[in-house]
Amino acid sequence: MMNITIPIATTYGLLAASIVAAWLKPLPFKDKLTLPPWVAVFAAACISGLLSGLVMWQGVLALAGFAALASAAKAFKPGLIKVALLIGTGWMTVALSVHKFAGFVNPSLVSNMRISEGAPTFTHNLNFDTTAAGLILFAIFCVPARSRDEWREVFRQYPVIIGTPIVVFAFGLALGYVNVDPKLVAYTPVFLMCNLLFTCVTEEAFFRGFMQAQFTIGMKRRRSGPYIAMVAAAILFGIAHAKGGPLLIGLASLAGLGYGYAFHRSQRIEAAILTHFALNALHFIAFTYPRTL
Repeated sequence: MMNITIPIATTYGLLAASIVAAWLKPLPFKDKLTLPPWVAVFAAACISGLLSGLVMWQGVLALAGFAALASAAKAFKPGLIKVALLIGTGWMTVALSVHKFAGFVNPSLVSNMRISEGAPTFTHNLNFDTTAAGLILFAIFCVPARSRDEWREVFRQYPVIIGTPIVVFAFGLALGYVNVDPKLVAYTPVFLMCNLLFTCVTEEAFFRGFMQAQFTIGMKRRRSGPYIAMVAAAILFGIAHAKGGPLLIGLASLAGLGYGYAFHRSQRIEAAILTHFALNALHFIAFTYPRTL
């Protein structure tokens, strides 16, 4: 049974809306200043979190400090200071994603749920700190597609978007990590929405929009630099799944190569997000979830 209260729905609904708003053009504010719509909606999400006890002031201050650090890392010219700021941004992203900063009460949407026979139960937490970090990285380091031509370039990557899940699940089936298990449970729409906005956008903003892009810039003098960056980001993405064991590390790294290639080919973060979402959605709907025992 899903744990959705009015405070949870309000706070995380506003957080989801702030992610969607990141694709909207900045609005004229005062003189020559502009206000990105996502900032206003995200502020409302933070206020809702504060009022409901899901977010504390320490958490808001941590996110404000993170935004300042990431902005400085983006703004500084190439040099040692910029490198230090980028490393600090990466470290703080990881710290927020593993909940090392106080000030966040992350509720469980479902607990000990089993949707596949022969699979372990799983718990789905709503993580304000992790998602907010991804949103801030997306807003600062990624350039969202807004024009028809930009979106056309995203969808030109359909061979990668379709091919990546096929390749990964072929290996997953061969290695016994998953079995074919088509299903459509009542929880599916909620899972898919949360996965797209809170997982795929967040992880792709970090691993592709931030890490792969910065690795590529750092190796711009090497012809093979973009491919080394793609592989490095994919391996780190795999390592981030270490709790699932060596088999999941390998499959996640393989998936990361697909996400990274979609990003490299298009130079659009949306291509990586859609590839990631296609794989996760197919996993949940058509295969053993989260894995076979």
